[in-house]
Amino acid sequence: MNSLKKLQNTISGCSQLKIVSGVCIPLFVISMLFLACTNTEDFANPLDSENLRTAGAPDGLKLYPGDKQVRVTWIGKEGEGIKTYKIYRRSDANSDEPFELVGTVDAPASEFVDTLNIENDRRDSSGVILAYEYRISYVDINGIEAPDPTNLPNLTDEPFQLWKTAIITPSIPPPAPVITIGEPSDLTVKLFWDGYDFPNDFALFRIYIARDTGDENQLVFKNVAEIERDQLYYFDLNFRQDGEKRIYHIAAVDDFGVEAITTINATSPNLPPSPPQGFRAQYFRRSPLNFKYDVVLTWNKNVELDLDGYRIYSKDAEDNLLPRRKARRGETSVTISGEDPIIIDQIPFFRAYFITAFDNTPNPDGTPDESELVEANSF
Repeated sequence: MNSLKKLQNTISGCSQLKIVSGVCIPLFVISMLFLACTNTEDFANPLDSENLRTAGAPDGLKLYPGDKQVRVTWIGKEGEGIKTYKIYRRSDANSDEPFELVGTVDAPASEFVDTLNIENDRRDSSGVILAYEYRISYVDINGIEAPDPTNLPNLTDEPFQLWKTAIITPSIPPPAPVITIGEPSDLTVKLFWDGYDFPNDFALFRIYIARDTGDENQLVFKNVAEIERDQLYYFDLNFRQDGEKRIYHIAAVDDFGVEAITTINATSPNLPPSPPQGFRAQYFRRSPLNFKYDVVLTWNKNVELDLDGYRIYSKDAEDNLLPRRKARRGETSVTISGEDPIIIDQIPFFRAYFITAFDNTPNPDGTPDESELVEANSF
């Protein structure tokens, strides 16, 4: 089926398109709709020269700039009949400039470092940053190159194809930040890089985080923040429990996108929750004939993500602390019925009540990780 028929079927098979006020749908919208709704077989093999997404080029093209060099990586394939990969480059200063072959590597390699006549910090006469543009192809065991650089895909091809490219500007990396870990607080890691020596082309700091699995091959770093130069710290507040290990990449980034990364490992500290706030006791005498009473204890809910619950205590006449009740993490009140007062010098007194919050990670010795005691104020 040619691309026109595919496009017609796509338009009829997807939700109906309407033309509003006589405005035609732009070509790129139709193209994107076409790519979204076409048969998945058209994308099954990325090395198929008629693949609508890759035009047959190796997938996963990524660039890493450095000092007068660019590291080019892609997803290598084994057992696909590939003999070599070819790396092409041109300057984006002139879109009519042809791509130049700058390197060839044998399969199954998936990386090439380009140092051929690479310049740092390129800008045009008006100060606009210039980049190098890359694309890659492969040569099979029969000597056939795909995509074919002498017969490039374009918008009029049937089926429509796109040979993906990527751009980058090499530069001397900025100084890597020196990281220190701040004082521990619950479910928080504090990272500081005071005294950073800013280069003239400094842009920002970038934060990457990966969960420490103990296996370097399983690390997945996510870009979680981009920080301006006047903020020399980052607080990771996204822990859900004590003892969670993470790996941080703190990158200083220049105007050209080149990063200098400092790696640091940190663990959320094993600290208790904050003491509950607003703890109140309301006493109710049960009968004028005796001193028994009920007490209603209320407090404000803690917000810690690792909160497990609350513990209620009271004191006896000898000032000993006695455990009384537990409350679930979502509760903010308990009622203790039929309490006996404490008798001091033959005078009855209501008991004093206390509360702690505890989390879901015990102390190293197995004891509950509880907050400080808070005594109830009476109504």
